[in-house]
Amino acid sequence: MVEANALLVQRRTYREPDLLSEFKALATTAEYNVIGSFDIVSVPSAKYNIRSGKAEEIKIWIEVNEPEFVLFSPHLKSGQVFRLMELWEIEVRDRTQVILEIFDKHAKTPQARLQIEQARLKYELPFERHQIRKRLQKQHTGDRPVAEQRGAGEDLLNLRMHQIRRRLATIDDKITKITQEQTLKKKKRGHEGFIEITLAGYTNSGKSTLHNALTGSGVEIKDELFTTLSTKASELDMTGRRVVLSDSVGFISNLPGPLLQAFNTTLMEVSDADVIILVVDASDPVEEMERKVNACLETFNQIEATGIPLITALNKIDLIDEENLTERIQHLPESCSLVITISAEKEINLDMLMEAVEAELTPLQRYRIVLPYGNEGMSALSWLHELGDVESEQYVGTDIEIIANLSTEIAQKFTRAHPDGKMTHLDS
Repeated sequence: MVEANALLVQRRTYREPDLLSEFKALATTAEYNVIGSFDIVSVPSAKYNIRSGKAEEIKIWIEVNEPEFVLFSPHLKSGQVFRLMELWEIEVRDRTQVILEIFDKHAKTPQARLQIEQARLKYELPFERHQIRKRLQKQHTGDRPVAEQRGAGEDLLNLRMHQIRRRLATIDDKITKITQEQTLKKKKRGHEGFIEITLAGYTNSGKSTLHNALTGSGVEIKDELFTTLSTKASELDMTGRRVVLSDSVGFISNLPGPLLQAFNTTLMEVSDADVIILVVDASDPVEEMERKVNACLETFNQIEATGIPLITALNKIDLIDEENLTERIQHLPESCSLVITISAEKEINLDMLMEAVEAELTPLQRYRIVLPYGNEGMSALSWLHELGDVESEQYVGTDIEIIANLSTEIAQKFTRAHPDGKMTHLDS
């Protein structure tokens, strides 16, 4: 695919951070070739979102450099988009549309594709209304359409709105079914004694690299934003426990409401986790790191993922020196007090990270288990070796005597599955 040349326009107030580099990364991930940019610091205006003088200045730049698109950050109202396109005589897309393009590019599962379509349709509703009304105005010579034209136009508008809403209802039904299936799978994992550990963090912080390093799952790794859209879950090897490690969609500041709502199903993995590992890019400048961490914490609040044990994995330490690393640790917020410095790519300190996770879980309990010798007893012993931490096993007469460390969930499951066995809790 040939990349289209694009001009970036960012408008921000004096108190808002400069996110032009992040917007450029979004544009590049969406396969645009950025050939220029404007960073406009001013309050928003009603007509263009930027002041008319600046809009005219950009018009001259466009005439000279001939980009194929103008990408605007942050969000534009439908009327502003169309007024800018009329002034600049070029297609204008705002930040939300760029993010939707990226999501559409990376969507691979039915759930992700449905969620993206749902977000896109909700976002496009006001644009559809505006476009149909503008088209109607061009079909007559007066300032306003006559009654017959207005009636025909309203019929066309209502028909299109009905089609979109009907499709949204269908998508809602399908997503509801997927959510129910995921809930059942989660309940089944819980019944089987699985513990849920979720990787979360700002997009491109290294979550997928860490997931791959810990599980060997072969999760796709690219230096792009939003490579992971659908939650990827793999079993994690942890002595005496059954653990699922999930890699969730990356967070981003000011994620448009329709997108956050559409990804509630995916983000549910974060809010239902037993432990959250917040992956932070330590190679970012301090202020940028702080902004991204705060954006993640704000997202946790939005999806009600507070109160869950949180471990901060300060990633990419191989890219900075010790002094800069210390500075970054000091600038982390209080809620990120449990910090493990790691490099997912170089696999540095991953054992320390797993020890920190283990410390946040309910401790394993020590049990004495007596099983009858035979096929059933040997099968149960094999099961204990697979899911627990077996300290010792002895064959005494017709019995097998076992000392094992088990999680409460695994001990309960064992009792249900093997009523003929005798289990005694040993004081530590």
